[in-house]
Amino acid sequence: MRFCRSTGATVARCSLWAATLSLVCFATLVLAHPTSAGCFAQQYKVVAVPIQPRAINDLGQVAGTTANHRAALWSAQAGLHELALPAGFSSSEAVAINNDGHVAVIAYDRTFSKHQAFIFENGVLKLLMGQQTRAFHIDESDRVAGDSLLPGAQRTEPVLWIHHAMRSLGSCCGGSTKSVNQNGEAIGDAYDDQGRYYAFLWTAARGMQRIGPADRFSSAVAINARGHVVIQVFPGVLFYSDGSLTPLDMSPKFPTQPRAINDCDVIVGAFGPFSDADRAFVWSKSIGFQDLNERIPADSDWKLESAVAINNRGEIVGKGDWKRQDDSGFLLIPE
Repeated sequence: MRFCRSTGATVARCSLWAATLSLVCFATLVLAHPTSAGCFAQQYKVVAVPIQPRAINDLGQVAGTTANHRAALWSAQAGLHELALPAGFSSSEAVAINNDGHVAVIAYDRTFSKHQAFIFENGVLKLLMGQQTRAFHIDESDRVAGDSLLPGAQRTEPVLWIHHAMRSLGSCCGGSTKSVNQNGEAIGDAYDDQGRYYAFLWTAARGMQRIGPADRFSSAVAINARGHVVIQVFPGVLFYSDGSLTPLDMSPKFPTQPRAINDCDVIVGAFGPFSDADRAFVWSKSIGFQDLNERIPADSDWKLESAVAINNRGEIVGKGDWKRQDDSGFLLIPE
């Protein structure tokens, strides 16, 4: 109110100014802490995309792979752009993208016996150090989650690349880092000395912690900015938050494979009796488990088979059958 008195503003103008300030503050809080209402829709528009998608960022840029096995970036505004290959490799797949448009990619030789992870950043290809490297996720600070064959090791180990330098996460017996969030919390799967795999959460302060149940095999699928983790256990799905595990109600009839989670705790994936009969789903605490095929126009000519990623605008990418064409890429836009 000091501003109003010093400028001699009227009471009406002062009230308007205060209301505007309150609205700005409220909008800032909403953006900082997204809610499921802003990240989920009851109905979607379906857009065909010319790649098999693997990831989508909050700007609507989609990373994936073309029909001729080349990593590519697509958006409605810029169209399709194939990414360059490192020397000595013949095919590639884009696996992740951050909000700067930096893409994590895996390249393969002609026999698929050798693979190399790299980042494609502003038109520049940057190899990630290590042997037989694979990438699975890239965060907003360009930290990359993946695995690599370490010197003297017989199997690949879970690693993070930080500023392109590789850091082993300390597994005794192999595994993979599947994702890392903006707080530097990494998740993945590791093997114990009995050959049993389990979901883990890693931080620089605490190292690797087992977060899956002790009596079952488990796999950490995805983590969001809030540190919430989706864990696949067979035949169920668990939600990890603040040290606690909660079972999630998914498909009552068929196995469910979660693939991704956004910052609103909305989960997407696939469910079905076997892969050729899979259907894409979305889940949130407020609406429960939903078949995405029931959330698109009935005359769309689509059967959505698998949802693989969701951004914080609620846009979903995946693959399905479209006009009798198998494995067609789709983008779902909330309406």
